[in-house]
Amino acid sequence: MSLYGALFSGVSGLASQSSAMGAISDNITNVNTIGYKGAQVNFQTLVTKQVSITEYSPGGVQSKPRNSIDVQGLLQATSSSTDLSLSGQGMFVVNTTSNPAASGNGMFAYTRAGSFKVDKEGYLQNVSGFFLQGWPLTPTNNNVLAKPTETTIDGNTYMKAYKDTTGQFHYVNQNIINPQEMKSLNLKTIGGTADQTTQIKMGANLPAGDTVYDPSSTASTGLHQTSVLMYDSLGATHNFNINWMKTNANTWDVQNKTNYFSATPTTLTGTSTEATAVFKVSGDADPITNGSAATTVVPAATKMGFFASGGVIAWTNAAVTANKLPVGAVFDVSAATTSANNGTYVVKTGLQTSAAIATNAAAHAITITHGTTTSTITGCTSNAGASTVTFGTDPGLALNDFVYLSSGSNTGYYKVTAVGAAPTYTLAAADYITVDTQPYEAQRGVPAPSGAAVMNTYDASGNVYGSQGRLDFTVSSRTDVLALNGKSMVFTVNGKSLAVTFDTTGTVTSAAGHEVVIDLSNTAYTSGSDVATLVANALRNPRNWDVTTNASLTGGTVVSLGTTLPLFRANGSSLEMVQQVNGGATTVNVSTLGAYCTQSQTRQWSSAIPSVDTITGTFILEAINQTSSAMIFNGDGTPQTINVGKFGLAWANGAQSMTLVPNGTGADQRITWFVGNASQADGMTQLGGNYQLSYLTQNGAKFGNFSGVSVGSDGVVTALFDNGVRRPVFQVPVATFTNPNGMESLTGNSWIETNISGAYTLRQANNAGAGSVNSASLEASTVDIGTEFTTMIVTQRAYSAAAKIITTADQMLDELVQIKR
Repeated sequence: MSLYGALFSGVSGLASQSSAMGAISDNITNVNTIGYKGAQVNFQTLVTKQVSITEYSPGGVQSKPRNSIDVQGLLQATSSSTDLSLSGQGMFVVNTTSNPAASGNGMFAYTRAGSFKVDKEGYLQNVSGFFLQGWPLTPTNNNVLAKPTETTIDGNTYMKAYKDTTGQFHYVNQNIINPQEMKSLNLKTIGGTADQTTQIKMGANLPAGDTVYDPSSTASTGLHQTSVLMYDSLGATHNFNINWMKTNANTWDVQNKTNYFSATPTTLTGTSTEATAVFKVSGDADPITNGSAATTVVPAATKMGFFASGGVIAWTNAAVTANKLPVGAVFDVSAATTSANNGTYVVKTGLQTSAAIATNAAAHAITITHGTTTSTITGCTSNAGASTVTFGTDPGLALNDFVYLSSGSNTGYYKVTAVGAAPTYTLAAADYITVDTQPYEAQRGVPAPSGAAVMNTYDASGNVYGSQGRLDFTVSSRTDVLALNGKSMVFTVNGKSLAVTFDTTGTVTSAAGHEVVIDLSNTAYTSGSDVATLVANALRNPRNWDVTTNASLTGGTVVSLGTTLPLFRANGSSLEMVQQVNGGATTVNVSTLGAYCTQSQTRQWSSAIPSVDTITGTFILEAINQTSSAMIFNGDGTPQTINVGKFGLAWANGAQSMTLVPNGTGADQRITWFVGNASQADGMTQLGGNYQLSYLTQNGAKFGNFSGVSVGSDGVVTALFDNGVRRPVFQVPVATFTNPNGMESLTGNSWIETNISGAYTLRQANNAGAGSVNSASLEASTVDIGTEFTTMIVTQRAYSAAAKIITTADQMLDELVQIKR
């Protein structure tokens, strides 16, 4: 048995060494194959169970091939950015077809051969015909479903997602390899793509030494402006200004404060008798009936007095009722005897009436303001029955003079109705209003840029901090003006609507359905500026919004007199709107204005699933419910509270609106605005020194021609454009295995998993033990030619020795046969 065993043992040696020679031949022939992993043949004994202690039963040898897949090959530099190699553990994921989801075919495999080139369809394909797989990247839309897929690249947040055949985003599951979760990188689809801005990050130092901003002083500090660039979904660029205004110690707001209505920003000139001044409010709701778009609310010949202190105007005309000049009304004074009092004013406090003269028979002191003179007179008495005041010293008043008295008994504004025996005067209690002698209006938030309808500023939770809108009238000729005839704009607050209708015939009067009429019959009106001015005057007139002063509002009052209206003003051909704290949400519908108002093309997301961005011609000037200051700082200059964090825009230039999608899916197209974290100096700070911008970054990209790609060590593929823009578009993941040497090899220098290798784990490159990606380099074969030749010699000798065993055993058998002979 031992001789025959020796023969078979020798045969097993020949077979095993032949196997080893086969591995050596494969290794040598693949010495220049990219990503090739050298094979080795190890040997193990074949043992025959020994049944005797005096005889040996030979077994032989058995070969065990082993691919050293986990051995790192040397990296060699190339000139192609799409040549990829891995330094460390893991493999690229590839597929045999470019679009397995569409074809229903294809097989996923794994490789280290990263010599990828662009095929005729734009896909990255290696020399073996496998297509590179990975995760598409796009700027985050802040959807809650996108959060698990988000990654931060160069300070900007991207999500692993792509749009499916319905146009909706599919958010990638990063743990699964299948045709829905992994896509082939196609460079042809990159060119000419524009990205909207989804993130803005800003850091700056607000000077701690600044005073609270005073707009009336040109030397005032406490206001700093930064211009910010952003991109819409069409790649168009827009600039808007962020104003930081100091409003209290360690407190800053995102707002400006200007003379919004170009009112007269000075104190009144004291005038005891004014008899020629005329007060008019522009923007009457019914200019045809009233004969003018400007309503005379205080007619000429009304006796009145102007008081510098407090900005008070007093009169005794019963026809001038409280609703003639409500709070917030903008009115013009003309033809005043004291010309310095002519100008534009804003009502700060509505009509009030002074108390009638009260009796005080005891001698007492009265402070009296008469014209420009204020003095205190002692020894005065007063009589309620006669409405008289007897002064201790004659103040020299004349009939119809207006005075201000201040005493324990009588304080208020009065008109001299009779001059008695000096120093006794009969005084009638006067009505009065106060005007804002510091007519600086706060414009909270950020002005809407050109092409937008509204720009809202939110805190991180979505509460409204500020809301500003605009209407841009594109009228440029008398023909354009005539085309507006009969068209309307509708403003709705709390379900109540105010329709503003254009009339070029000069015949339309205010009525239900066109509660405010804009009279364009004057042939001098030929421009967008003319239209914007008339509309602004009408909308800022509080009388047009209340049914008590505009009977055409058959549906009821839209905004009551004395309550808060948005600010409206014309700026060239644009109508600017600013929401105020305590103002109601105002829906603006200009859809019927067509080509004559840019905002007739305003787009909004629908509530459907999937949501569709369509032209509605409407937008909302939102109600402010975040009334706290934008930022309050700690004593160390870091933020204590931050109440700004997002921007939302409704576009009217064809771009998708950057708003919250109202379909309950959580999709959010708004811009995230990072200004720092609480108690950290990583954004806005308030320290000594000057205002200094530390950084200002935003993502997004305008249109540009694709010029190439670069690949980072984290596997992020960045598209390069000829306009200098760099945009991450793809991420190459790395698949790792518990036992990579247990994988099954395929033709084309690739492998598939087996039970021995264990299941794959997808990781981001250069993270959690996965290797890093190297661009413009390839991993060389792990074959060492010297080692292979040495092993070949050893194998050859081993093979010869095994053959010698067979010949020797054969000779011994022959000798045994010869014994019989």
